[in-house]
Amino acid sequence: MFIRKAILVSVILSLSILSLKSQNLTLSGVVKDASTGETLIGANVFIVNSSDGVITNNYGFYSLLLQPGKHIIGYSYIGYQGETDTVNLSTNLTKVLLLHQSITTLNEVTITKNRLVSSTSMSMIHVNLPQVKRIPSFTGEPDLIKGLQFLPGVQTSNEGTANFNVRGGSNDQNLILLDEAPVYNASHALGFYSIFNIDAIKSVTFYKGGFPAHYGGRLSSVVDITMKEGNSRKFEASGGIGLTASNITLQGPIIKEKLSCLVSARYSYVGQVANVLVGSVGRDLLQIWSLRNFGTGNDINFFDLNAKINYDLNARNHIYLSFYSGGDHFSSFALNGNNILDWGNRTSTLRWNHLFSQRLFSNTSLYYSNYHYSYSINESARNFIWNSNIKETGLKHDITYYWNLHNTITSGISIVYHYFSPGTITLNGGQSPVKPTSLEDRNAVEIAAYIANDQKITSKLSLNYGLRYSNYSLLGAGTVFSYNPAMTIVTDTTYYSKGSVMKFYQGIEPRVNLTFLLNEKNSIKASYNFVTQYLHQLSNSSIGLPTDTWVSPDFYIKPQTANQFVVGYYTSAFQNKLNVSFEGYYKILNNIIDYRDNADLFMNPKIETQILTGHGKSYGMECSIEKEEGKLTGWISFTLSETKHKIDGVNENKWYHPRYDIRHNFSVVANYALSSKWTFSTSFKLTSGGYVTLPEGTFIYNDVAFPYYSGRNGYALPLYHRLDIAAYFSPHKNINKHLKSQWVFSIYNVYFHKNVYALYVRQDDNTLNASNIYYMYLFGAVPTVTYNFKF
Repeated sequence: MFIRKAILVSVILSLSILSLKSQNLTLSGVVKDASTGETLIGANVFIVNSSDGVITNNYGFYSLLLQPGKHIIGYSYIGYQGETDTVNLSTNLTKVLLLHQSITTLNEVTITKNRLVSSTSMSMIHVNLPQVKRIPSFTGEPDLIKGLQFLPGVQTSNEGTANFNVRGGSNDQNLILLDEAPVYNASHALGFYSIFNIDAIKSVTFYKGGFPAHYGGRLSSVVDITMKEGNSRKFEASGGIGLTASNITLQGPIIKEKLSCLVSARYSYVGQVANVLVGSVGRDLLQIWSLRNFGTGNDINFFDLNAKINYDLNARNHIYLSFYSGGDHFSSFALNGNNILDWGNRTSTLRWNHLFSQRLFSNTSLYYSNYHYSYSINESARNFIWNSNIKETGLKHDITYYWNLHNTITSGISIVYHYFSPGTITLNGGQSPVKPTSLEDRNAVEIAAYIANDQKITSKLSLNYGLRYSNYSLLGAGTVFSYNPAMTIVTDTTYYSKGSVMKFYQGIEPRVNLTFLLNEKNSIKASYNFVTQYLHQLSNSSIGLPTDTWVSPDFYIKPQTANQFVVGYYTSAFQNKLNVSFEGYYKILNNIIDYRDNADLFMNPKIETQILTGHGKSYGMECSIEKEEGKLTGWISFTLSETKHKIDGVNENKWYHPRYDIRHNFSVVANYALSSKWTFSTSFKLTSGGYVTLPEGTFIYNDVAFPYYSGRNGYALPLYHRLDIAAYFSPHKNINKHLKSQWVFSIYNVYFHKNVYALYVRQDDNTLNASNIYYMYLFGAVPTVTYNFKF
């Protein structure tokens, strides 16, 4: 019933706004890269000498409602040369605007904010991908997620991990979209790499708050990633060869200016490299004492494959088909013994852009996402394989109506089918005391609808406001247990037939952003968001293991919700070369989960008996100073924050810190263009340590030592700090072979600081009632070299 009503409302809205009449005329079209034909997302299109203008949508489309006559139109995009165009409107006009890349593109700041002062967007960042490539890494591979970790408000609790926490939220509260398909695990090699090959990515928009109404399902952040469409004008090949991974990207037209494609692949051989450099050379030849326990049987590799087809049917219709596949194989004696982890993501998206009129744009997307993982345990006492996965299929329809220069209305509906396979155990050959078993699968349907308006009320005051409705139905077949008040004894069992609704949740989520311009260079903004997250992730680690399990809300586990309030001040100086922002936020979290002491999570059919729910709060202040132009570019950011949880049954019902609560976070990124051939880059990070639970001591019972604990996460880890440097050498382009090459030389952790990766508690061999704590660190100073090419 709701689906029919939502579709009816969408159709009525479309028909009604099509019937609106105006004496003004429409200038519309797309903004493209002049050399590749790629549409540009978030480009500025504005009337020169006026405050009126728009930003291109996720498909490069713009629409301006103007009076008849002569107008000078300006358009710009970070990393491109700004352009102007004179139009004389006597009728509606469709125009493709072309921008050329600036020769100083690689000297722009890594992270830039689009229309920082005047736009109604808040806590939103457009990521400059060419600059992400310049952030030094220990692998020599440019890494999108590691780049995000240098932003204010973004924390990570472990060295090297691709997980991140935003404004006090857990890792599962981040919505990561790849061409609108959700990605459930964005890490390779236990988080040392992320799955995103930057050469295949067109744009990234990152939200920490002020979420537009069309986003839903996560509490803390949105990372919206769009893949390249493929050069529609000429063939291109690019790639890189590094110490731990290599990649290649091919793109070009199938039908020039009409049909193009892109294929990008990456493969890592990090296990083989570690066996040789760390094991055979470092341990055996150089006899480095700290590597004495490092084995040479590491079997670590991963791959990524991105593909996309872009078909421009006609002036009103455009079709995109994209695909991603990636997988990991991980076995390291130092980290997981003789056991083997395998995991991977598959996503695909079919999108149809349709232009009803020059002011009414629609997009319809059908997507599929599958995250699967297995854990092969090869021990004498346990010899089995655990398999699990989560699948999602979704259909979305969004429309955008450019009512006039002061109002842009968006609305849409979505239907998502979730499939959860929490775990299946099969024998791994030979003898094993473990019996084959399987947990019940779960199925659910999530439906959402939204409407929003980006409105300019006066020359100084603008609003972006919207309303999102969502509901979630957990479907049978399934079994539900009833328990005594202590959740220790099953008192009843209820079975639901296939297709029946076992549990239903729904909610309304208001969103509002306000911008007040003090003058053309200074503004004050405020936002309020209420968001709902239906899915939960069960995890006992702070690094985000691939075996962390996603679960559906049910009779005992409720959807998470969050209220977030943000206020900020923004200014630009030195002819917009310097951007300064200050944001303060306060977030209230409800129905968050944690575990009972000594919880048993693995393959537990009554997992609800191990989980406790409560609430939390997070608040903080973030500041950022960015320099965007000149030989020296970069930014400095600082975050001061605190996050606390309160859950009955945990920490004696008192407030406590989650593991990822990082009080201070200071980052510096700088790039210096010495010449057309040489560019230098450096990054520095200093943060407070996170929190862990450690035993206060041990007690003896029947000649056996047992640890005892005083509180949850009561031990603060030491400070984390690291300096990285890199040099980029780009020889002049080979005119005859049209080859452009680049050498990258980098050193990760220059001054060899031993940052904590994990802690171990071991019993003292000499004293039965005493134990020792050992730190594990992963990296000393790591030099790398990479060769990149393009022709």
